[in-house]
Amino acid sequence: MSAGGSADGAAAGAVSSTMLLAVGIVGGLLCIYLSGFLGNIVGPTLAAIGAVLAIIWGADAIRRVASYGLGTGVPSIGYMSLSVGVIAALSGLALAAKFDMPIIGPVAGLVIAVIIGAIIAIVATKIVGMKIPIMLQCTVEIAGAATLSILGFAVTIAGSYEMLAIYENVVATGLIAVLFIMCTMAIQHPFNACLGPNEDQLRTLKCACSTAFLSMTIVGLLSVIGGGLGCAVVFIVGLIGWIVSFRAFVMASINDAASTRWAGLWPKVEQ
Repeated sequence: MSAGGSADGAAAGAVSSTMLLAVGIVGGLLCIYLSGFLGNIVGPTLAAIGAVLAIIWGADAIRRVASYGLGTGVPSIGYMSLSVGVIAALSGLALAAKFDMPIIGPVAGLVIAVIIGAIIAIVATKIVGMKIPIMLQCTVEIAGAATLSILGFAVTIAGSYEMLAIYENVVATGLIAVLFIMCTMAIQHPFNACLGPNEDQLRTLKCACSTAFLSMTIVGLLSVIGGGLGCAVVFIVGLIGWIVSFRAFVMASINDAASTRWAGLWPKVEQ
C-alpha cells in the first residue's frame, strides 16, 4: 500500500491516460506548429496552450509512476525528466538548424526525449533495480511532456520555433533556467499536493491545470523581457485559466474533505 493507495488503484482514473497522452503530444505539437502561422498575438498564446496540454499530460504520468511508492521520488523524476526535456528540446532545434529544416525541430526534440527517457528508465530498472512495472512508459512520457512544455513556452517568448530565435530570446537571456524550474514545478506539484489515501485523478488534474495556467501567466510576463509579442494576451488567458482551474481544484478539495474549518492565519511570533 502506498501513500496514494494501491499502485493499480491509484493509477486508475476517470480520464484515460492514453487520451491524455494523445492530447499532450498531438495538441502540444499542433499548437506549437500553428503558432507560426497565426500572427504575433494569437500565435504566442496558442504555443503557450500547447505547453499547458503537455504539463497536464506530464502531471498524469507523474501520478501513475509515483503511485508505486510513497511519493518521495516525485521531485527526483520531475527534475530529471525536465533536464532531459531541456536537452532534447535544444538538441532537436539545433539538429533542425544543422540541416536547415526548422520544421522538424519540435518533432526531433520529442524523439530525442523519448530515446533519452527510455535509456534512463532501462538503467533504473535493469541496473539500479527499481521494481516499477510502468517505469519505462512513464519516464518516456514525462520526458516527452517536459520537452513540449519547454518548447511551447520558449516559442511563446521567442515568437518562433527556429533555433536562432530561441537562442537569442530564451537561452542567451537566461530564461531557459526559469522555464526549467517552472515547468518542473508545474508537472511535479499536482501529485505531491494531492497524494494520500483519498487521492483522486480528477482533483489532481484540476491542480495540474492550475499550475499549467499559472506558468502560462508568468510566461506572459517573461515574454516582455525576452522580446516576444502578444504577451498581454498570453498573460490574460493564463490568468483567466488559472482562476477558473484553481477554483475548481479548491472546490474539489472541499467536496472530498470530511470537513473544513478556518484555522486562522499563522502567528506573527513563534509560540
